[in-house]
Amino acid sequence: MARLRAEDAEKRAASGHGPDFLEAFAQGLRVIGAFGREKKHMTLSDVARATDLPKPSVRRALYTLTCLGLAENDGRSFRLTPRIMELASAYLGSNMVSTVVQPACERIGDRTEQSCFAAVLDGQDIVMIAHSLHGRPDVLAPTIGLRRPAFNTAAGRAILSQLPDEVLDDWLAKLEPKLMTDFTVTDKKALRQEILQARSRGHAITAQELRRGYHAVAVPLRRYDGATIAAVCVAAWVEDSAMGSLADNYLAVLKEEVEALQPQLL
Repeated sequence: MARLRAEDAEKRAASGHGPDFLEAFAQGLRVIGAFGREKKHMTLSDVARATDLPKPSVRRALYTLTCLGLAENDGRSFRLTPRIMELASAYLGSNMVSTVVQPACERIGDRTEQSCFAAVLDGQDIVMIAHSLHGRPDVLAPTIGLRRPAFNTAAGRAILSQLPDEVLDDWLAKLEPKLMTDFTVTDKKALRQEILQARSRGHAITAQELRRGYHAVAVPLRRYDGATIAAVCVAAWVEDSAMGSLADNYLAVLKEEVEALQPQLL
């Protein structure tokens, strides 16, 4: 087996990952993660800058992805192919939550005539695992795998509200909130209070904190034993629903569907 260069061995030791950590595999995942909504097409140099990896490593990763049909090259730039969704499908197919919740999101969307999505907490973000698009089309239309900050979204706060106090405090200590609109709550003490209010109410509401004119209501999604595993959210534009009526119009539907889901989530 080839020996690591001294520089690579030092980096591995510093990372704390241990001798079984596959650096090449990790680099390949970083290359995949460099692509996104704003970076659909990138040159080798673009990917190297985005990942902070050496060009030879990026070249090998892109070549491998191209050979596997997960990326393609037009002679100058690279882009991911639809086959990359097979990676997400592996998670979605093995995750009962996505399979069970998707029909519920569609029912909620039909009943409220607004967009509905389910999301899980992943570090400082929420990741959407099911969705139904209704109402006025917009750039925030939920898609599977879409990531958004947890601190200023109703779905994120609904999940955070169910964390034990010490876990929540640790999460907030690591948070670096960024101002996204004039309404975004970035003060950690105020944010903690918002999350605790969501805990006492049993639902979270955000008003224009992610984007102006956009507000949402979300409730925790619990499995059969009561453990919170996700959140289900209805999102609407201000023109479609006054803030005061947001909970009145959508909360009953959300709670009804979520309560019906709980016995199915083993």
